[in-house]
Amino acid sequence: MSPFERLITSLDASRQVVIQAHDFPDHDAVGAAYALSRLLERRGIKTVLSYGGAIQSNSLAEEIQALHIPIAAAAEAGIQEDAQVIVVDGFVGNSNIAGLPGEVVGVIDHHVPPVPPVTRFHDIREDMGSCCTIVYQYVKESSNGNGTTSSPAARLDRSTATALLVGLMMDTGFMTRGVSEFDIEAFSDLFFTGDWQMASRLLKNSLSLRDLGLFREAINSCVVAGDFCFVPLTKECTQEVMALVADFFLGLREVHFVVVVEPDREEYRMSVRSEDPERPADAIIKRALDGIGTGGGHIHMGGGSIPRDLFPGEEGLRKKFIEAGARKKPTRKE
Repeated sequence: MSPFERLITSLDASRQVVIQAHDFPDHDAVGAAYALSRLLERRGIKTVLSYGGAIQSNSLAEEIQALHIPIAAAAEAGIQEDAQVIVVDGFVGNSNIAGLPGEVVGVIDHHVPPVPPVTRFHDIREDMGSCCTIVYQYVKESSNGNGTTSSPAARLDRSTATALLVGLMMDTGFMTRGVSEFDIEAFSDLFFTGDWQMASRLLKNSLSLRDLGLFREAINSCVVAGDFCFVPLTKECTQEVMALVADFFLGLREVHFVVVVEPDREEYRMSVRSEDPERPADAIIKRALDGIGTGGGHIHMGGGSIPRDLFPGEEGLRKKFIEAGARKKPTRKE
């Protein structure tokens, strides 16, 4: 039985099904959740799309409006007490997954799980560059009921295909990091089925003139040691902009590992990038934050957070990351 069919059989059609993205969702989480909802509705299962926090990305907000994606914050989604929750692009227990009413029955993710999943259904594919790629595989499995069509995405409407394409392009950095053969297959199909021009515009035009001051601060405050770049920020910013700052510094030829840290209300957040296979971002984050915070991600990118009362200071955090990367090559299970 295919993973998608296993998901179907794990659901009770008489109870509400909620597809939950992480609290401050990105394009990959929303695209995967939206496409999954369309697939389930084809099988007669109505769904509610939700997240626990807020939409912080301007480009994602524009995408949601342009593609008419029916997603809402948990407080506004009308979630029932006995709802069945499917977490997409995240993991139960992570700090960025709010607890919703009902029962978590499924997890669909492409990150290394912090603990083995215990939900009724789970599909964790660490080898795929995006969660949208996993849902694309579900599209293949469900096409014509037996996957015989040569172009699975051709059976998607243009809006859904575009949402999947945007999520795939974002999480793989326009197909430049963490790309598997499955991502390439999905990209090739979705590129010609969805609106690739909209997808490119949404992702390329993520910055605003008001973000220039943040980049100025980042350039003035960065500390470089060898090929390691540490960027402390004093102003709060969205996760999207923080990630773009990290990508900017990784674009410098002398830099192969980047840590950007910024203060949030009750914690300090980090965005991490790595071009060095000997320093996988997810494993380095877990090692550096051991005992003071949480984090994870992929080989090439990841993120984390530290409660304010445990923050070791900018210099202390920089040293922790340098030490974490200097020791023997960490395993991704650390």
